[in-house]
Amino acid sequence: MKTANSLRKNKPVILRGATATQSQALKYAWWFENFRNRLKSGIWRFSYFKTDGQIREAYGTLDTTIIPEDKQPKREPDKQTQPCYDTFVYWDTEAQGWRSFRLDNFIGFVEQANV
Repeated sequence: MKTANSLRKNKPVILRGATATQSQALKYAWWFENFRNRLKSGIWRFSYFKTDGQIREAYGTLDTTIIPEDKQPKREPDKQTQPCYDTFVYWDTEAQGWRSFRLDNFIGFVEQANV
């Protein structure tokens, strides 16, 4: 719900040429959470618009068994951070580094990569 509200109110998502309604934003947020869960189980090919307008096709994951040990996400229990609901961070398996994009620039995922 917080993702949908962020998409709709803070930075409206453009879906098929119109500002997203709350219903569209909820569907998009649910679909995106499904994608996030898939990334936790392997490498997926997906695409999004870069800030310069070019389309970026990426191979990424959130599966901690694939990410190198020295690059694993670090969580400090003493330091609380405010979650960001309008960006997505993933491990780029080609560049071997962390990358991010805005949710409203996400195009879609294509398939699970054969690795």
